[in-house]
Amino acid sequence: MLSIPPSARLNPRFLSEALPRIKKGENLESLNSLFEELIQENQAFYDQVDMNGVVERFHRLEGLLSKHLVNRGEIIRQGMRALMTGEHQFIFSSAGVAKSLYAKQLFSCFKHGEVFSIQFCPDTTPDDLFGAYDIEKFKKGEIYHNVEGSVITHPFAFLDEFMDGNDKLLRTLLGVLLERRFIAGSQVEEAMLHSAIATSNYMRRSETTEALLDRFLYKSFISPAKDLFTLLRIDQVYMKNTGGVKAIEDEQKIELRELVALKRLILGYDPKGKVEIPTHVHFVKNMIASGFEHEMKKYRPDYYLSPRTISKSNDLIKANVLLSGRCEADLKDLDDLHFLFCTLNEPLDENQSLLSQQLFREVVQSKKQYYRAIESELAPLLFCFDIVNRVQYEPNYMHEKMSKLPFETQAKGVFETWLNNLGWKENVKDLTLFEYKSDFIKSIEDIPTQHKEVVDFKRDLLELTMRLYSEHER
Repeated sequence: MLSIPPSARLNPRFLSEALPRIKKGENLESLNSLFEELIQENQAFYDQVDMNGVVERFHRLEGLLSKHLVNRGEIIRQGMRALMTGEHQFIFSSAGVAKSLYAKQLFSCFKHGEVFSIQFCPDTTPDDLFGAYDIEKFKKGEIYHNVEGSVITHPFAFLDEFMDGNDKLLRTLLGVLLERRFIAGSQVEEAMLHSAIATSNYMRRSETTEALLDRFLYKSFISPAKDLFTLLRIDQVYMKNTGGVKAIEDEQKIELRELVALKRLILGYDPKGKVEIPTHVHFVKNMIASGFEHEMKKYRPDYYLSPRTISKSNDLIKANVLLSGRCEADLKDLDDLHFLFCTLNEPLDENQSLLSQQLFREVVQSKKQYYRAIESELAPLLFCFDIVNRVQYEPNYMHEKMSKLPFETQAKGVFETWLNNLGWKENVKDLTLFEYKSDFIKSIEDIPTQHKEVVDFKRDLLELTMRLYSEHER
């Protein structure tokens, strides 16, 4: 049976050369050879992508979209970050606020990025999403979809009136949205889908819709514009574009494979490039996530930040780093986590005077201030954590000389502080971490701590350290 790798579909030659040969019924060996050739071409393309040029075009496109989509700057920035990280965006609002125009305009920024579009209704069937049944197989009692041309074989999807779909159909979408895999009976298809934008005029609560909404990491409200200034700006854009999508010149667009290369870099699949997030940035990020969830529960008792969402926020941080022209994150990159942790423009009180992203900014400010207060006692613990964490995933590192310890830390001089104040032996660099066990554990115990979060962190670090030593002594 023919199996088409999604990576082969990414090559522009797939539609012009491979698909016609598939329809002609060419033999599997010849087609598989062609697929391998397309995949190798893609790899060569990834190797020569100018990431700085791609990022520069992202900035230009964000500015261009903001001109043609009035009062949508934050939502555009959110959508662009969803695309950079290969995630999905969900938008809900009243009718008539140009949600469809937004999705079409956003997807128009990408060359060779065909869009699957569907408007859901209660009668929408799996055939509409995943392709019609293969009649010949159906006669034999097999349920098999002809997926070509369906949501599975497109890089982008626009799912309009999403909440009108029935729960059974939406449940089938879960695997496609999260795992990029469609399973129906014995049929298993790897989906090409890169990103989807779903829209709805209302929220419908059920176990299925709750699970689906968790797959859309990026969410936004759009409130209808009522002020005269914004309405006048909308009038001017409408008159220029006649209410349609503004055409973008090819040289301004981002090729689909360039977008995939950017995602590969962010997710760590590109061995040649790396975006670093220092340990202290991770620590502050987690403080912010915990603090924001606590504050949100005062307004939304059922508010929940899943561990998956918190982990995925690392991808957003990396996207922000790349957009800033850097290769290492710092604390200012945490400011944009509201794109992921907040539903943009979500009012939290009855008079709509407080939005979720405003509350988020308050939490970020307070947690950064708190971090500055604990930084001096936390820094040596994070230094130790880097060492212990590496041992956990590289067990042989326990028997390397201390001179090869990782010294990645934001606090300059931490290693020297250890040498001078924490009882290191003169010949410490010639010892292995395993040989230095008692002094290493004591050096952690001797780090002075006062604040509860740091005390708790130190306790957990000691527990992990002693467990790893015990495992190596067996």
